[in-house]
Amino acid sequence: MNDDIQKRAYALWEQDGRPQGQDQAYWFKAITQLASEAAQTIKPARKRAVRTKKAA
Repeated sequence: MNDDIQKRAYALWEQDGRPQGQDQAYWFKAITQLASEAAQTIKPARKRAVRTKKAA
Protein backbone atom coordinates (compact mmCIF):
# COMPACT_ATOMS: atom_id res chain seq x y z
CA MET A 1 0.00 0.00 0.00
CA ASN A 2 2.82 2.41 0.80
CA ASP A 3 4.22 1.90 -2.70
CA ASP A 4 0.89 2.93 -4.21
CA ILE A 5 0.72 6.01 -2.00
CA GLN A 6 4.30 6.93 -2.81
CA LYS A 7 3.74 6.60 -6.56
CA ARG A 8 0.53 8.64 -6.44
CA ALA A 9 2.09 11.34 -4.24
CA TYR A 10 5.08 11.60 -6.55
CA ALA A 11 2.85 11.91 -9.62
CA LEU A 12 0.76 14.63 -7.97
CA TRP A 13 3.92 16.46 -6.89
CA GLU A 14 5.31 16.35 -10.42
CA GLN A 15 2.02 17.56 -11.91
CA ASP A 16 2.15 20.61 -9.64
CA GLY A 17 5.67 21.56 -10.71
CA ARG A 18 7.64 19.90 -7.89
CA PRO A 19 7.10 22.48 -5.13
CA GLN A 20 9.50 22.22 -2.18
CA GLY A 21 8.39 21.45 1.36
CA GLN A 22 5.03 19.92 0.45
CA ASP A 23 5.82 16.23 0.94
CA GLN A 24 3.25 15.60 3.68
CA ALA A 25 0.52 17.47 1.82
CA TYR A 26 1.03 15.31 -1.27
CA TRP A 27 1.25 12.13 0.83
CA PHE A 28 -2.12 12.83 2.45
CA LYS A 29 -3.65 13.93 -0.84
CA ALA A 30 -2.56 10.60 -2.35
CA ILE A 31 -4.04 8.66 0.57
CA THR A 32 -7.32 10.53 0.19
CA GLN A 33 -7.52 9.82 -3.53
CA LEU A 34 -6.66 6.13 -3.17
CA ALA A 35 -9.13 5.66 -0.31
CA SER A 36 -11.85 7.36 -2.32
CA GLU A 37 -11.18 5.12 -5.31
CA ALA A 38 -11.19 2.03 -3.10
CA ALA A 39 -14.47 3.06 -1.46
CA GLN A 40 -16.14 3.29 -4.86
CA THR A 41 -15.41 -0.37 -5.52
CA ILE A 42 -17.14 -1.57 -2.35
CA LYS A 43 -20.62 -2.91 -2.94
CA PRO A 44 -23.26 -1.75 -0.47
CA ALA A 45 -24.59 -4.35 1.93
CA ARG A 46 -27.72 -6.12 0.86
CA LYS A 47 -30.79 -5.35 2.88
CA ARG A 48 -32.28 -8.35 4.54
CA ALA A 49 -35.86 -9.21 3.77
CA VAL A 50 -38.21 -8.69 6.67
CA ARG A 51 -39.37 -12.02 8.03
CA THR A 52 -43.02 -12.44 8.83
CA LYS A 53 -44.21 -14.74 11.55
CA LYS A 54 -46.21 -17.75 10.47
CA ALA A 55 -49.70 -18.08 11.81
CA ALA A 56 -49.96 -20.92 14.28
